[in-house]
Amino acid sequence: MYTGPWQAAYKQGRSCADLVWSQRMLTSVVTRREFEYSKINIDMTAAFNTIRRQTIINLLIDAGCSRDDIRLVQYLLSNTKLKVTVNRSESGEFVINIGAYQGDSLAGKVFTLTLAGALNHIRAVISVTIPRPNPPVSDRGLPLESAYADDAELLSEDGQSLVKILEIASDILKDWSLFVNESKTVFTRVYLADTDALDAHGNKIRGDEEWRESVLLGSKLCSERDIVNRRNKANVAFYTYKKVWLNSSVQISESRKLKLYEALVTSVLLYNCSSWAAPETVMASVDVLQRKHLRQIINTYWPTVISNENLYKRCNVRPLTERIKKARWKMLGHVLRSGLLCSSGVIHPSSWYSPTSS
Repeated sequence: MYTGPWQAAYKQGRSCADLVWSQRMLTSVVTRREFEYSKINIDMTAAFNTIRRQTIINLLIDAGCSRDDIRLVQYLLSNTKLKVTVNRSESGEFVINIGAYQGDSLAGKVFTLTLAGALNHIRAVISVTIPRPNPPVSDRGLPLESAYADDAELLSEDGQSLVKILEIASDILKDWSLFVNESKTVFTRVYLADTDALDAHGNKIRGDEEWRESVLLGSKLCSERDIVNRRNKANVAFYTYKKVWLNSSVQISESRKLKLYEALVTSVLLYNCSSWAAPETVMASVDVLQRKHLRQIINTYWPTVISNENLYKRCNVRPLTERIKKARWKMLGHVLRSGLLCSSGVIHPSSWYSPTSS
């Protein structure tokens, strides 16, 4: 709990899907009610490579870790050696004493611990200068922070306050050896434009607001735009391995091809599908793409005809829309079990920082 429930990385029962689902729930409220919010996505330069190791140890002590845990982390961080490869030529080893370079889950965990300490410092300073709740949850239940490892966001209903907060946060993060990459730090206003609002070219803005193209952890906030993006990425993945599916000289069984398709293409297509909310026609386009790919894998083209039902039966798969429905129900169950919703269906502020939260 030291990192707070707004940090979703490296925690049992948490994933990036939690944050994407939360943001899409907020956007659904924006598109149906008189409500808007703004957010800043903070990108850090070489975040894992700059943290100080003594800071990590101090935070472990502050978090109440045992002496054995602290010694284990000290041992894993000590005597770290690196090599640099340039044009296939490898340098000699050299010892470093900053950053977390283990290449395993420890690096991510000690970084999120360091970021939590920095965010605690930022909250303490901001609460004095700017009216912002600490813990970071508004009276209306809006979570004012979210993070997945070093991908952190600050949210607010007042966009101007975020600019001031970013200035303060950048200076404090430097004290923690964390450096904001201002060129990649993105400000986004999530709102529903007026029906008569026009852009500089005279086109209607409603339905085409900039936030719909905003990307969070690889997913676009607008479900319809995200589905289009996922279909494009899945097509790229499919044709990247076209020699596997389409080259008859490659001796790979049909069942093996279908397993590879599931791993290499379907996984790309259904990424974060548990929070999709789109019209049936848009959802159905996912099935259309799946059937197109399956027909190419089994080498069935016009004028040879195979019905959709027989296609699914032969490939021993289900329509992807059925899997999406199941994923959405599972995600809803996960959210309900997590205790983040009260009986009225609204996020309850206290549940974000109570000791019983997941």
